[in-house]
Amino acid sequence: MKRLAGLLFSTLSIAAAAAIFFIVGPDKPDDTTTDPLNPFRWADAAEAENSEEKFLKAARLAPHQPAILIRVANFYVGRDDYRGAIPYLRRVLSLTQAYNGIVFNYYLRAGVPLATLIPEEPKQSAAFLYHLMSNRHPDAPTVWQAIDKSTKVDPDLARNWVNYQFSNHRYIDAHTVWKKYAPFAEPSLLDWRYTPHDHVEVTRDPLTLRFDGTFNSDFRHVTRNYILPPGRYRLHVDWESERISTNEGPFVQVADQALPALLGTNARITNHVDFVISPGNPVAPVTVIRRPSMKFDNKIQGVLIIHKIEITPY
Repeated sequence: MKRLAGLLFSTLSIAAAAAIFFIVGPDKPDDTTTDPLNPFRWADAAEAENSEEKFLKAARLAPHQPAILIRVANFYVGRDDYRGAIPYLRRVLSLTQAYNGIVFNYYLRAGVPLATLIPEEPKQSAAFLYHLMSNRHPDAPTVWQAIDKSTKVDPDLARNWVNYQFSNHRYIDAHTVWKKYAPFAEPSLLDWRYTPHDHVEVTRDPLTLRFDGTFNSDFRHVTRNYILPPGRYRLHVDWESERISTNEGPFVQVADQALPALLGTNARITNHVDFVISPGNPVAPVTVIRRPSMKFDNKIQGVLIIHKIEITPY
């Protein structure tokens, strides 16, 4: 009987202890005391107490740990103290690209000249400019100029900057960068570009168009934009043709002027057409065109070879 009572008492004691544990919880140790070299413990404590001192301790323990540094930066941003956050944001960018979006958005809100925030590492400086371009930020040209002067510019970045400036109608600036960095591995909006066509094969050097004779092609898939100051110009086209069929042959157009189309077979010849660039619109698009024929026999075949296209003042 005594043994049964003892067991019952022990069981009740364990149950009572479990209930107390459930309600009160275990004694929570002081993490920064029990694990004083763990920067994450210091960061956790800093966030719980909103303590700058403990955040700084975490940063000193982990000066190369982006996950810690971004938490320190967040602390300062939460206080609207971007100048306090910037040194930690810079360090994060020097260590990883994982937080680029967060860091760059903080930079945009910091209220300091963005050209002073360009990362030193070329890939990160390019990423920063791409971020500004995607947001169409007005300081993007200033950042580009600083990158262009201070670092070796990646050709893809230069090409994309040319396209960005052209798309924003800053044609002269786009042309200036294009002259400095072209040629590119991939064409910019100021290079010859070809959009694939199912029934026209295009090759380069020289530019050659082969119409396969199975389709009434509407073709304007080879084009280039020239940037010119106001004035009178002459377009020269050195070209030839072989057995171009139908009544609608290929021709070259510049701005609103066009050369007569080539039909049939023509020996190599240079033709020209004059055009005018007016103030305020320096873009002169040059395009190789073939309009669809309205005739019954309208499926074009044959070869057009363009050896050279040149524009000169006139």
